[in-house]
Amino acid sequence: MARKSRRSRATAVATAPLDQAAKHLTSRAAPLLPPWMVAAGLTIPAALAHDTIGTNPAATALIGAAGAGITVAAWSEASKRSPRLRAMATVSTGAASAYLTAATVAGPTSPNVALLQALGGGTLALWWNLRHALRNSGAESVSDGLFEMVGLARTQVVKGEVVAGEVSAELQLPRGEMVPDDVQNRIPQMASALGTSPAAIRVTPNRDDHSRVTLSVTPVDHLRKSVLYPGPSLPGQSIARPIRLGIYQDAQPLEFWLPGTEDRDHPRPLSHLLTTGMSGSGKSGSLKVLLTEAMTRSDAVVWFADPSKGSQSIGAIQGGLDWCETTPQGVSAMLDVLPIVVKTRADLLGRLGYAQWEPECWTKHGIPLLLIHFEESADDAVADHPNVVPVAQQARSTGTVLSFSLQRASFTGISTEVRAQFGTSLIFGVKDDGDAFTLDGAAKDAGASPEQWAAERPGMLYLQAPGVDRERWPVPARAFRLPEDEQVRSLIAAYDAVRPKGVDATTAKAAGPRYAAYKTRAIRRACGEEEATGPGPLRTALAERPRVPASLEEAEIVESEPIDGETEFEPTRRPYESDHESDLDAQADPDAELEEPSRVVQVGEPEFRVKRPADQARAEMLTILEELRAEDRAVCAPRDFPEARVGRSRSWVSRRLAEFADGGREVAENPGGQLGSWLIIPRDDAFEDYAA
Repeated sequence: MARKSRRSRATAVATAPLDQAAKHLTSRAAPLLPPWMVAAGLTIPAALAHDTIGTNPAATALIGAAGAGITVAAWSEASKRSPRLRAMATVSTGAASAYLTAATVAGPTSPNVALLQALGGGTLALWWNLRHALRNSGAESVSDGLFEMVGLARTQVVKGEVVAGEVSAELQLPRGEMVPDDVQNRIPQMASALGTSPAAIRVTPNRDDHSRVTLSVTPVDHLRKSVLYPGPSLPGQSIARPIRLGIYQDAQPLEFWLPGTEDRDHPRPLSHLLTTGMSGSGKSGSLKVLLTEAMTRSDAVVWFADPSKGSQSIGAIQGGLDWCETTPQGVSAMLDVLPIVVKTRADLLGRLGYAQWEPECWTKHGIPLLLIHFEESADDAVADHPNVVPVAQQARSTGTVLSFSLQRASFTGISTEVRAQFGTSLIFGVKDDGDAFTLDGAAKDAGASPEQWAAERPGMLYLQAPGVDRERWPVPARAFRLPEDEQVRSLIAAYDAVRPKGVDATTAKAAGPRYAAYKTRAIRRACGEEEATGPGPLRTALAERPRVPASLEEAEIVESEPIDGETEFEPTRRPYESDHESDLDAQADPDAELEEPSRVVQVGEPEFRVKRPADQARAEMLTILEELRAEDRAVCAPRDFPEARVGRSRSWVSRRLAEFADGGREVAENPGGQLGSWLIIPRDDAFEDYAA
């Protein structure tokens, strides 16, 4: 038994090289067999067709027409391939169709048909074999040399393709020896070997197999120069369709979505938008492209706020904005009412049966999607406002999209609680990689590096958004460049009839009097009416009222403004005054030594409190309100009405403010602001009765 086992092992060892050689030859020959099998296999359908319909002229003609159609289809379908492969596919399909037609009529055993099959089929099979051999040998030689050069020896190319100017290859790494990180770490060396930029190379791990990666190389940089905005991508359509912001490095369109969808197969939540990048990286210009796209849709309304740069950041797009605030006070007023707006829209959509905003909300109920953009969001008027956090947490399901733009999304510029609510990120150039707070870690590992542009290539960015394949997140892109301001104004005006005229009535009511006043002025401008240049009837009436003196001295000098007889002056008693000063003088000894003072009393000027008549105090409050309006103040509080001017206490002023709010003419409740604050109703002199 021992001898027999030794002989069997010896035989196995002797035959092992033969088995390995056979396996090697089989693996090499297997890819070459399909063309020959197809050429020989056509005999079977040809024989069946000859025996069944060979004598039927109509059937034979039908087979010929079908063959011609398949040949044309092969030419069309191969249009995205190389010209040589397209020609090979078309010739092979045409030859096979011609053989089937001839064999159906004459039979596959006919000498001429058999000769056609042998010569034509053999020639085409050899052609395909030659192409396969040359392509694989070339690819293997190039890839082997490249991978050995960069320290990735034994890495194999499984398959490769060229799509839209990008070369993509699926790589098989040596199992148990290399992982995707090894390839990602070699990107600089590969860029040097290929003579391209590291930004042109991406490495994407396979989700199912950690030993495979996809290597993508973009030899031609399509983003070296900025691309002019070609115009609205989907004018007049729903905001639920994708927004085109620019192009990727591989010339694919840069698109993302604002609203969400409840599609069970591909769910996508509505996401707030966060834009970051250093000064000069192109954030403002790119966001104007986004807002312009939204202004050309049929169911989106845009609000805009910039507490820092004011009108400078709006530029030519102001004509398409539904509400615009460019002062810290105005931005605060907008934020004051947002909780009420969000709550009102949530209640409204809930009553209508919607879990989130859908295009049907507009088509059936006239409720548009609301996009609110805050430029320079790190400003105190935005970052420190107490309503930012709750609004960001609650607004998504109501069809209210918040868009924040700032240079660095650190905790000093934006609350981390707020930053966590932003699912869509536009990352423009930054000074160093530590400033890219919102860049996904996997995208950074795949080669995303916004610090490589800084401010040198405005508009370059990375996009991370729901609905966008994560494999596209590390792909560099560039936003479109808007044309000159005059052309942008013409574009916005051209689509004025497309976009909604404003938010729905329920949202407008929740937005309050400042929004209503802005819409009133916008309507006046649209009608070509001139702005009031002089004082209107309200200010004229206020100017004619007797002004309450600010001090006692002023009251004594101005005889035309007498103080009412009921006014009482209560001089504050000085601590050193006595009712019997004459007795004290009589008892005093001028030669006696002075005693050391037991305490020191600070002596101040006498304070006089003037209690104004109610009608005069109200008149002074109205005057102060007009002064606040002239300063573009949006909110007031009792402390803004000093007692020295009004002549009444703060509690009295608070009650009068409540009366003004009931009248709906001067102030309104500020439900989203601090306790005890009031919204100042803006005054448009020619339209003073708009609140009624």
